[in-house]
Amino acid sequence: MARNVWREIGARPAEAFLIVAEIGPDFGGGAREDDPFDTARLRFAANLMVRTCTHSNLRGDFAVQPLREPQALVIHCAVTDAADFAQLREVVGATEIEAGPWRGRCDVLLDEARHERLLAIAGPPDSRGAGRRARVARERESEDPRHWGRI
Repeated sequence: MARNVWREIGARPAEAFLIVAEIGPDFGGGAREDDPFDTARLRFAANLMVRTCTHSNLRGDFAVQPLREPQALVIHCAVTDAADFAQLREVVGATEIEAGPWRGRCDVLLDEARHERLLAIAGPPDSRGAGRRARVARERESEDPRHWGRI
């Protein structure tokens, strides 16, 4: 299994299977007021899907692409192996629909229950270095007494 960039797999839909995961309103604790474009939830869902693919020990290649559609946040996950598609479809609880140009396609709504299920497979996000980055930012801010906005 190898993770690829979207343009390599997504450009050849006749050779891949597609899982379309729409991010539900309650996924990841829901939308936050300090993130009006839901960037954090979209990034978190994409990373969760990548970790799910990685921890599922897929045999073929895969790619994940987060998208902002007019009324929804969506994650596209393309896989090249039929067995991988069947495995991921079962893992996320997706419903198979008309494939269109793809070899196969399924849709799923990522709600809080699926979020918990995927976290059990994928594990928590890697937060190594988060404390160090916060400490460095605090030190940088405290070094300059003329920091803009400070009184």
